[in-house]
Amino acid sequence: MKKQLNLICILIFFFVGLSLVPTIYMMCNGFVDGFKAGVSQTEKAHEQGENSMDILSPVALNLWPKSLTSASDKVFNQKDQKWYSSSQIKTLVWVDSKKMGLARFGGLLTLIGLFFIAKAIIQFYKLINAINHEVIFDWVNVRRLNLIGRNLLISFVAMQAYMITNYWMASHLFELEGYQHNYWCDFQSMGLIMGLIALLVARIFAIGLQMKEEQELTI
Repeated sequence: MKKQLNLICILIFFFVGLSLVPTIYMMCNGFVDGFKAGVSQTEKAHEQGENSMDILSPVALNLWPKSLTSASDKVFNQKDQKWYSSSQIKTLVWVDSKKMGLARFGGLLTLIGLFFIAKAIIQFYKLINAINHEVIFDWVNVRRLNLIGRNLLISFVAMQAYMITNYWMASHLFELEGYQHNYWCDFQSMGLIMGLIALLVARIFAIGLQMKEEQELTI
């Protein structure tokens, strides 16, 4: 039983880590590119003798065609040297940072989300370690399950707050012919589902422990 449990836990750790790779890559890549762009713009402004400069920041546009029967754009395929009709679903647009408002703090919300995911992973490790030491139906594990659920829910809220802020700003700044903004492309419910499942399991454990304690008192 322990081998099966450990195998399942390894798979959970692996796929949770794999699901975080795109977000971490995006953040690291964005930080490096943003730093290089900032240095380049500073040098350019210094050479031109400008006291102020416009700092550009990327805005993610989540789009959906107003009609699937016609395409608004074209892409060039270098393999066969032909143009193909296409529709954009997700694209990055660089705008003046002054226009971004609260969306400038989107990276902070993402960091908060990753921080609480890390806390949930730590509590999950402690839970599995306790189960491996045959400490299963215990109030400590109930508290750990509750912490896992709460951390995952806080992470979900932080991530979605960033997505909503980005969606509001993108729809406020841009209106593209043939497209409409689509929030649901970025809606990620997995953190919400996992958090609620953790809270459900914690509640089941708590009910079982209460029934066990009542039976011991009656005996």
